[in-house]
Amino acid sequence: MKWRRDVRGSADEDETRAREEIFFHANPSLDDVLLLGGDVTSLWLCVLLERTGAASADPAFAGWLAPIEITGADAAAFVAQAAWALSSWVFLSATLANAYAIDYDVTPSVRRAARETTRAWCAWAPLQAVECVLAYSGGIEREPARFSVLTSTLVALGVLLGWRCYAKVFSLLAPSRNESNRERDDAEWGEFFRLFFGVGALSLACALCEMVYYGREW
Repeated sequence: MKWRRDVRGSADEDETRAREEIFFHANPSLDDVLLLGGDVTSLWLCVLLERTGAASADPAFAGWLAPIEITGADAAAFVAQAAWALSSWVFLSATLANAYAIDYDVTPSVRRAARETTRAWCAWAPLQAVECVLAYSGGIEREPARFSVLTSTLVALGVLLGWRCYAKVFSLLAPSRNESNRERDDAEWGEFFRLFFGVGALSLACALCEMVYYGREW
């Protein structure tokens, strides 16, 4: 009986690995509505933070206590950027990683959640550069972005990694009385912190390089 369970487990792992290796999912699932909503909220906050940072870096910035003036052009630019970022992320996450499918046979894993997130991000980040160029050339943006697309998308990657790992792994890890399970939970947390701090360090390094490069303008 033990041998049969091991064979069944190996077959399930092979089937799961085969599903993950599919490059494009023609019929993606959108079962996990909460995960989708969390992705949309996280990215919307990232876009809002980026626009706020760009406004505060403007030499004409009057200060945080000054009255807020939002023109129609500014609102249109924000809506266009947010719509592009959100729609492209949801589409790529669903088609490239099938991230919104719920599979109860798969063991929650930080590495699997990070792989799904990174796979979609690698295709999503270049699209944000395309949007930035089109917005500026089309007159939607009045001036080039003061923060590079690389820094902005790396920050978004860190935020999405944190959210995805919580939603797909840590929210499902109940307190365990078993020593082996506790060790596995600790290993998952360690894997998460290594990934998160790695992305954070890379984002900070890019931001500091920009501050040095654009120091005279700022």
